[in-house]
Amino acid sequence: MKECITCAACNDFCPLGADPWDLIARRQEETGVLGIPPDAKPSSDWLTKPATVVRRGKPGGPLISAGGIYEVVPQAEFLTGQVFEDATIIGGGPYACGFTETHLGRASRPVKFLPQFIENLAKAAEEFGVDEIVFTHDACYNVATTLAMQQGIEVPFRPVHILEYIRNWLRDHPDRIENPLGISIAVQGGCTTRYAPKGGDREIWSDWLAEIFEMIGVTSVEEKRTYTGEDRLCCGCGIFHTQHERAVEIQRRNIQDAADAGGEELVFICPACITVMRATCRKMELEPIYITQLVKRALGEELGPAGTAAFGYPVK
Repeated sequence: MKECITCAACNDFCPLGADPWDLIARRQEETGVLGIPPDAKPSSDWLTKPATVVRRGKPGGPLISAGGIYEVVPQAEFLTGQVFEDATIIGGGPYACGFTETHLGRASRPVKFLPQFIENLAKAAEEFGVDEIVFTHDACYNVATTLAMQQGIEVPFRPVHILEYIRNWLRDHPDRIENPLGISIAVQGGCTTRYAPKGGDREIWSDWLAEIFEMIGVTSVEEKRTYTGEDRLCCGCGIFHTQHERAVEIQRRNIQDAADAGGEELVFICPACITVMRATCRKMELEPIYITQLVKRALGEELGPAGTAAFGYPVK
């Protein structure tokens, strides 16, 4: 492959035919263009956490991996209710994909750790007697699908996106939807959705989300937005501590765009995104809500102490 001489200017299109994430991430790591201090707290600290069973479900029930960020938002509470009542949730370093290192210009980390990541998950699937694993973090799902395929790593279990899992459950239990919401929603897609599997007629995250919205009576305003699709904005977590004002300004543009398009709430599918953006959403009076909490409301369930976006909730 010819070496790209630009930095990230080509964004989602590479004239050389290379994978855009791979080119951009490698160039960021090689050049240090992000300017992140070497002593910045590495997200791979999550990889040092011991494996843990966050909550044990019924034998033979779904196995959900919360990766290394199960403490970032209260996943043990967000993943409750009818949809998750039988599920076992695991988390910790062995199940952390390391993809978040790319936010700190360290793109080589998830690739190097990939074989061990898949092996650890395969052992967990065998231990809990399942042949598929549900991922709450979009990044982990993409690593177990797109990145594993690119690197020629065999995945001996079926990776399932949290949105696919919710969509399938709602399809199987349409009678449980007690309260169609009748609201307009904007979506924070998150940067890792750019690396989702795509091609042919294969479903991806946006297809599952659209069907969830339809079933629970939600209207998306994304077609009216400026910052959507290939032009969607990152939550700013990569520069949140090193360039805080710049990160918050990006968030403000993103949130104002969602409100201007008619969004009554901003729904998140990434636990990291909602953690970083929830305060700015609150200040700008656009309600942030995690996808599982949105579905709970449609099922007529209480949201619990975590509420919509863990405001005021102690998060480790």
